Amino acid sequence: MKKTELIGIEPIQDLMELALWTAYVKYERIVSLMIVAEPESGKTELLKKYRDNNGVHGMRRFSAFGVQNDLINGRINVLFDKPKILGHIVVYDFATLFSFKMNTIDSTIAFLDALTEEGLEPESTYAISFDAIKEYKGLKGGIIAAINTQGFFTPKGKKRIKASLMKGGFFSRNIMVSYAISQSHLNEIFDGIKEGKYRSDKRYVSLVGLDFPNKRIDVKLPRRLSGELLKIVYDIKEELEDDLGHTVKGIRLYKSLISLAKASALRDGRLIVNSEDVERIQYLSQWMNLRMNRLKSYYPYD
Repeated sequence: MKKTELIGIEPIQDLMELALWTAYVKYERIVSLMIVAEPESGKTELLKKYRDNNGVHGMRRFSAFGVQNDLINGRINVLFDKPKILGHIVVYDFATLFSFKMNTIDSTIAFLDALTEEGLEPESTYAISFDAIKEYKGLKGGIIAAINTQGFFTPKGKKRIKASLMKGGFFSRNIMVSYAISQSHLNEIFDGIKEGKYRSDKRYVSLVGLDFPNKRIDVKLPRRLSGELLKIVYDIKEELEDDLGHTVKGIRLYKSLISLAKASALRDGRLIVNSEDVERIQYLSQWMNLRMNRLKSYYPYD
């Protein structure tokens, strides 16, 4: 990964990169992430750093109507046509969705449900019109969205946002990612600001470019390692059930972890997943919950 001035956020950066790479893994689901963190934790700035990559569509405010309009008017380009793959919609502040009226919120959630699972349907209620999006029938993609704790964990946020995300299984279509910045990282950040490093340090990049292939590629997963990923699913599932207070099946989660492991191999130029890919997913899984676990002082998978 290329280094940024966002100190300590490397695990979340790695997760985001792997999710973006899943659009290029043949036969597997495109992974979506919902990233939860406190204000000033770097999540929005991290998302913005990937905006210039092919298939990454950055947005601050969005709706089903707006995304479809962008598609129709050529402001969003489809990555692949057979099957139809969009890439990822990257939403810098997902809570802005909830400033719209409830019918707009519901139609946008339904739109994202379709995009991240079965593909778009021109006949659906969220569609602008059949003729307008019929050429995008079956289009699939992912979403990577940031939301701060003030929108997600406050009493008002819990009642409205969580209820909306539970509708139609949208919540389970995304891997929930949460994190907190440690005091040692905060001290390092303040020291960097005091010394002006964020303005002039040439070790850091302002935008991160990824070397994606020009087609989707089949990556193999040995059966033994698939079993190791299932163990990780059970651990995440147990934590999410505690966090949310309801049963989590984990079927989509298992498929998503398989995609992430294959993306890890593909990013390294390999066509077979190895144990290091699975170990990486195991390490990253400690932030796949709503527990706001602190980031570590060292990331072992740079």
